[in-house]
Amino acid sequence: MKIVIFCFIIILNLSKLAIAEEKSPPKVTTQQYDNWTYQCVESGKNKNCEVSQTIRIQNTNINFSVTYTNFIDDKKNKVQLITIISPLGIDLKKKLSLRFDDKEEVNLAWSSCEQIGCLVFVSKGSENSNMDDVYDKVYKNFISGKLLEIEVLGYATNQPLVIQSNLIGFKKAADKLKSEN
Repeated sequence: MKIVIFCFIIILNLSKLAIAEEKSPPKVTTQQYDNWTYQCVESGKNKNCEVSQTIRIQNTNINFSVTYTNFIDDKKNKVQLITIISPLGIDLKKKLSLRFDDKEEVNLAWSSCEQIGCLVFVSKGSENSNMDDVYDKVYKNFISGKLLEIEVLGYATNQPLVIQSNLIGFKKAADKLKSEN
């Protein structure tokens, strides 16, 4: 009988520890690299890190967001991913245009639109060699460039919307991300 009670107490205490561990808030680490933010969120055994920048058009609530991350997919492949989120209300027939230092331009097809905005994904490691080539070109320019211009076409206004982003700091933040994974 004492053994049963002892086992019950041990199980009860272990379950309290497990519940406490689940309820503890995730650990968030953030570092700023010029205009780029490196952020990691650790929850239990999971650690998710990314490099991001939110770009706001002055005197408006129009935001663009650029995020870079890498992870291991279900097939154990290392995937590198750049995600660009534009505001809603854009013409999806015209591709998103990235122009680096007023020199090289890359046009990207829209992936989807969600409540948060319209999304473009550029990835490497997804077993699509064309996508890998586009990713390599975009990533190389993110690393070596100084200025990024993102252009979309407004749906209602039929006017181009161009926003600029400073790329300085991206390389340091991306290097930090690579060192964590």
